[in-house]
Amino acid sequence: MIGLGYTVDGDLFGISQRIKALDPDYFVFYSYKNKRYEVHCKGQKGSTLAVVLPYPCLDERSFLHVAETRRENKEKLLREIENANKAAEKEAVSHAVKQAEKAAERVFKGEEI
Repeated sequence: MIGLGYTVDGDLFGISQRIKALDPDYFVFYSYKNKRYEVHCKGQKGSTLAVVLPYPCLDERSFLHVAETRRENKEKLLREIENANKAAEKEAVSHAVKQAEKAAERVFKGEEI
């Protein structure tokens, strides 16, 4: 049992059918409890939940999100996450260095920190 909601068999833009075309085991479910669209995979062991759609409606973005997050794209996604983490870390270090430089300038000028 997935929970309270309904399986989306048809929608205005045919997104649920396009998602099912990516993998016949996929189905789109709308959860009343969580107020969101979810993509489930019947052939998946354990929980059938494959991906939560971050959009309030089914549209082209939903289809692209499912296509991008498929298992086949795992390596690419992991590289993107790793690169984003490195960039965020570099930015954080740069910010900390700038703050330290400003504090050092104030100390040498005799100002309070």
